[in-house]
Amino acid sequence: MTEAAPAATGTLTASTSLTTVNVSARRKVRYVFDTSATKRDLALPYRVSIDGKVQEAAPNLRKLSGSKRSIELLVAPGARVALFLNSDVHPDFRREPVYALQVGEHDVEVVITEKQGRISHARAEVGTSVTRQADQPGERAVDCYKALLTGDIWMQISHLYTAAQADAILPPETPPPVRVAVRAIYSGLPAAQLLVQFPASDVALAHALRVAFADSENARANITYYSLLKDVLPRTHPAAFAALLSEAYKAGVTEVHVTSCWRPMLGSIAHRAGLGLDIVYIANASQTVHINRVGLTGAGGRNPNVTTQEKQRYEEYMEASKQVNLNNNGTAQTQSEREQKIGRRDEAKDQWNKARNESEPVLMNVLRSRLGKHTLVSQIFDPWYMEPDTGDLPPPVANEQRNGNEKIHSHHLHITVKEPNIL
Repeated sequence: MTEAAPAATGTLTASTSLTTVNVSARRKVRYVFDTSATKRDLALPYRVSIDGKVQEAAPNLRKLSGSKRSIELLVAPGARVALFLNSDVHPDFRREPVYALQVGEHDVEVVITEKQGRISHARAEVGTSVTRQADQPGERAVDCYKALLTGDIWMQISHLYTAAQADAILPPETPPPVRVAVRAIYSGLPAAQLLVQFPASDVALAHALRVAFADSENARANITYYSLLKDVLPRTHPAAFAALLSEAYKAGVTEVHVTSCWRPMLGSIAHRAGLGLDIVYIANASQTVHINRVGLTGAGGRNPNVTTQEKQRYEEYMEASKQVNLNNNGTAQTQSEREQKIGRRDEAKDQWNKARNESEPVLMNVLRSRLGKHTLVSQIFDPWYMEPDTGDLPPPVANEQRNGNEKIHSHHLHITVKEPNIL
């Protein structure tokens, strides 16, 4: 039989010292991001550090979304809070905690605004707060901070890979010449070009692949000082170069021009996190391809990748698409009339698809197909086709140059590589 615990018999006197402990006294901390200067719904990856310990949130809470532009948490007074952002969220990196602050007796709000231009004195710091007093009884005052997100800060929160890290990241099946070439990129190239030599084998002749790297206007316009060879190329994920070089070789490409690797303040998060590459030119002994189809829409100039017949078929397809939902005489369409219009639109689309495919350069088609099968590639966008997910079942869709993403990719091939520890 268990004995009952003895009853407490102590007596409080007037001289007894009492300490009140409010175990639920937490403070709200809210980081608000305004990236409308470049992309309002930018999917910026983040992790929160509290007193030096990174909080590993659920996957759907690890990046900003289009509707959720803030990071919100509850911490104890006196806690030290900081953020890891962009590719620095990778658990093997996390070298640059930014926008750090110590929580006091008030709640905290930090508004971080992205700003374009070469702003050399901006730091990823919150500065001095201004206290906003509570409006209602029971509410706490808020310490309000303002901070900037500039091109220099983007460079700070974008991981700079080493040759050893690149070597460790590449999968074992990476061809040896590709591995050597990728290591050279992260060791520091002497010039903005690379020659990859593939020796002859029992099944293939010797092959030389020349790669040219172009600087980025976006980086020049937004970073105080940087080097293409020392700061831009090594901030690009090694898998991007490995995938491109491997599949370009297998496709028979002998020359490729890369125009954008890591960059700070343009487009989606892919390039800013170092997961994207843009290619504008490929060639082999029999074919040269400028990866550009500007002029398909509107009154653009002649483009060798857009034939007169294709442009006519495209215009017919656009007109048939308009007619599907157009009510010409102000009366409601019958189901039969609408079905007829849909049929004409679908037929016009088929004719455009046929004309486009007939004139697509073979080398472009082969390279895209190979890249789409590479285990490290997750997306392929180019002037002919758009593939947002290479791992799903639906095939790529035609680039109709109608929405923003299609128009952006009307003049280059873009690949995004997989890195689940970042995105």
